[in-house]
Amino acid sequence: MTMEPEDKEHSSVEIPRPRIRQLEQSVVNRIAAGEIIIQPANALKELLENSIDAKSTMIDVLVKDGGLKLLQITDNGSGIAKDDLGLLCERFATSKLSTFDDLKSIATYGFRGEALASISHIARLSVVTKTSESPLAYKSFYSNGKLADQTFKVSDKAAPKPVAGKNGTQITVEDIFYNAPARLRAMKSKNDEYIKILDVVGRYAIHTDVGLSCKKFGESYQTLSTRPNLPLKERIRTVFGSSVANEIIPFTMEESENDKEYGLLSCSGAITGSNYVNKKKIQPVFFINNRLIQCDPLKRAIASVYNYFLPKGNQPFMYISLNLEPSNVDVNIHPTKKEVRFLYEDEIIGLISAKVHSILSNVDASRTFKTQSILTRQEKRTRENENDNVSLTVDTKSTAPPVAKKYRQENKLVRTDSKQPKLYSYLTSTKDDLPITLSQRTEKGELMIQEVEDNEAEEKDEITNDRERIEVKLTSISQLKNQIAETVDKTLTETFNGCTYVGIIDESRRLCSFQYDVKLFICDYAAVLYEFYFQIAISEFCNYGELVLSEPISLEELLSPLYELGFEDKELIAKEQVIQSIIDMKDMLEEYFQIKIDSDNRLTTLPMIMENISPQVSKLAHFVYRLGANVDYENEQECLEAILRQISLLYIPDAIPIDEHDLEKRELNNARREDLDRQLEHVVFPLIQQKFLAPKELIPDVIQVADLPGLYKVFERC
Repeated sequence: MTMEPEDKEHSSVEIPRPRIRQLEQSVVNRIAAGEIIIQPANALKELLENSIDAKSTMIDVLVKDGGLKLLQITDNGSGIAKDDLGLLCERFATSKLSTFDDLKSIATYGFRGEALASISHIARLSVVTKTSESPLAYKSFYSNGKLADQTFKVSDKAAPKPVAGKNGTQITVEDIFYNAPARLRAMKSKNDEYIKILDVVGRYAIHTDVGLSCKKFGESYQTLSTRPNLPLKERIRTVFGSSVANEIIPFTMEESENDKEYGLLSCSGAITGSNYVNKKKIQPVFFINNRLIQCDPLKRAIASVYNYFLPKGNQPFMYISLNLEPSNVDVNIHPTKKEVRFLYEDEIIGLISAKVHSILSNVDASRTFKTQSILTRQEKRTRENENDNVSLTVDTKSTAPPVAKKYRQENKLVRTDSKQPKLYSYLTSTKDDLPITLSQRTEKGELMIQEVEDNEAEEKDEITNDRERIEVKLTSISQLKNQIAETVDKTLTETFNGCTYVGIIDESRRLCSFQYDVKLFICDYAAVLYEFYFQIAISEFCNYGELVLSEPISLEELLSPLYELGFEDKELIAKEQVIQSIIDMKDMLEEYFQIKIDSDNRLTTLPMIMENISPQVSKLAHFVYRLGANVDYENEQECLEAILRQISLLYIPDAIPIDEHDLEKRELNNARREDLDRQLEHVVFPLIQQKFLAPKELIPDVIQVADLPGLYKVFERC
């Protein structure tokens, strides 16, 4: 077949390949602004914090169309000097930070110099300000971070103009997102945006002594108003109403309770007691170093305390302000500064939870209940007649339309509540709480776990952890913890924190199912436990318990089966080299990991990372081999991470075969499956709910297989 000339010419045409080029600065600035200012409430929060930093005693907020048309903040603070107005909206221009090390001791709300710059890139911004030293106020307009004229056009001739005004600053934000139509269309209703603004103002009104007011444009009354230096209870009454304020229990943690070694300088706040009846959830008000933040671990910990004191379905109110050592707090985590990270998070949350539990326990004796009185037949008839007369009068005079009956949406009901205690928590532990010991099996040098059921064996102290807890300050461990924090997937972590274990569905492939909300998931529990045990091993580093082998086994005897049967289809490193590598590092293995090798080169103890969880002794030979062959002992961080990973592997349950033809083996495997299923439900998953930070790498191993609304749609078609 011949090709026509036209076809040849057409085939030679090449599609131009796109080249990498640098974005224009205006595009970069607008993208950055969209990350910091997500909605009008974010802009308000940044401006409020600037006013508080300026030592204001009164701040007034004016809102039009939910802040989309107008957002104005007026304060009586220190004002802005005229010479600084030219740099006011430049990116990374700030008076609160000079070097990166200043972040360690930052005591102000703002520090990056991006808030006003971001607002000027997505809105029309004007400022009127006056300092106490200046006889006049000055007004300036800004667009895209630069000074502009009254029409918001950037000009070299634009300059602040003198106007009449009083001490303080008034910032006016108009037409927010006017140059980002997609973001503007994504905004919710004007009323919803105004509610979010009120929420931000209310939370700062509770925490600070500054007077705050907020009202809609054109209305004569203020939606929210607090006076300066108002008592905490009255501030809460103004924002959340008398029903909350009347049940408030203010508290401060005494000096002896503030554990200085954790960097907790002070803690105060207010919570509701057990008499507070409320079905509507109120998001907790948390401040760390006077910064409004979200802290899900603290929220979950306190909510779990309330589960023991409040009836099912009731929601508490909580306001907590923490003052931590500034050097222990990282405030530069999220573009909107709504999240922070701080050292000793678990320990500090534990102290606060204990304090809340103590408060609720002390007031629990004064709980009030509605009572009923016993009526005689005559009294009952009289009351029924009175009720009939009342209802008749109401029916004959009422013109209100009948209230439509509300039906439950069955497809949106959660069938189980993961926060409710299970039946097994009230039972006396028997088999699961017995100590274990490791003893040598005679065949092929393998090991087995035996349960100790008599008192004499218990006296052998096979599981020990009598050492005082050691505070770990190794840089390598801190870096490993930081790596975990950087790879956390928030959505997946929330799923595991609120999950309810269902059961094993395939023990040969190590798959189990769990429920979260109205969704059903399948996960590879081996992959989940690999990451979870690794995190536990890091958090308990240097503080492991000991699993004592009832009969120490020599490294030579332990490794021999591997060299006889082969291992991982690869050539093995010489046995003597593996043993010598372990012996050379046995002091470090004992000090950090409780892996003890005696003078006869025998393994005597293993690390216990969690109670009621046993290592898989069938993997012990592989574990020892990898310690000697796969760990780089020259690099500290890589060495510690590799050993921690091997410990995690040692604890992961083996796959259980399901196609055994031997009846005896099948029954044994069924028993192993039942034990594993019970351990996952009663021990492992409850700890996963409390402590697990799910990394992004785990996303492919967790699959949603069903959700209740979807199933209802399927059955409705049938």
